[in-house]
Amino acid sequence: MRITQYYNNRIHTLKKQLIETYLFILLIFHIISIYIYLFWLKNTFPIYYFAAALVFYIYSYILIRRNFNISRIVIAYLHFSSLHISLIILNFIDDSIVGFMWLIPMPVCAYVFLKRKMVVYFMFYTIILMLFIMVYAKYFDHHFYNYDRKYLRPTNAATVIANFSLICLFIFYKLKISHLETTAFEYSIKRKMKEKHNLKPIAIGNHEYPAELSGRSKNELMIDHHKLENLFMELDRYIMYNNYFTNPSIKISSLCSDLNTNVNYLSRAIDHKGYKNFNQYINSLRIDYVKNLIEKSDLTKVTLMYIYTEAGFTSQATFNRVFKQFEGTTPSDYITSLIPSHQ
Repeated sequence: MRITQYYNNRIHTLKKQLIETYLFILLIFHIISIYIYLFWLKNTFPIYYFAAALVFYIYSYILIRRNFNISRIVIAYLHFSSLHISLIILNFIDDSIVGFMWLIPMPVCAYVFLKRKMVVYFMFYTIILMLFIMVYAKYFDHHFYNYDRKYLRPTNAATVIANFSLICLFIFYKLKISHLETTAFEYSIKRKMKEKHNLKPIAIGNHEYPAELSGRSKNELMIDHHKLENLFMELDRYIMYNNYFTNPSIKISSLCSDLNTNVNYLSRAIDHKGYKNFNQYINSLRIDYVKNLIEKSDLTKVTLMYIYTEAGFTSQATFNRVFKQFEGTTPSDYITSLIPSHQ
């Protein structure tokens, strides 16, 4: 497996782990809340709010496990969750503003998973939502159910602890993800500078540069490599999160409009990562996908045709040729080598 692909897979795995952990924490919180309101406070009305949230959390978890687009799931969740939380905040706003803390992790979550423009969007979205809640509470009836004020103090304490913990969780995973992205970028810079200039490198801090490059040339080269690196990472995330590589008709031209770039620049980004062309990059993803299916499937019940067509190959001849190019062996020999591990 290529080094860059290794880092991208690790980043994707970390994001899935973060979402699953986050949803699990909220799932437990809402189950406990339902129990308290139903059996302790004897108030069944709030259960509808908690039950709706539970359904959405479970559905989001299922989508994540099926490798749906993480960015789209996060965007949908942030919109739904913020509106759902707003109803609860409205009910308690006359006696406490601590409920607003449930909205604070929203921009932090966007910072971990989404692009910069979406982070800015959710920052303004959260602020506008807070203002709307305050205006609505001032001029309209906003009490949906009655509550005993003596329960506000422990509830507020739990709210502060829960949201502080969630923010720490997001920051912890963001640091791990940023470390992997930086390591992958530095590796790519060193490798490409050695390949393209074929010069003996000299060490400057933690980086290596060709000895004959001027300071201006080094800066221009790093800026260009940084743009290509970001473009490829955006392409890789877009294709992998949607499993677009399993589409037999996928073309580089069809992706350019979605990524706001052109074929020439996107091809340069792919070449920058060490692939000969777009087809080789897509085939590398398909072969990894095939290997994963082979390892997870019951080979006595699943045909090889099913496996390679699921990965986006249209014929067995093409699949056999590409598989041997990447793995150095035929698919049948590869499967045979795995048989002892399945017994």
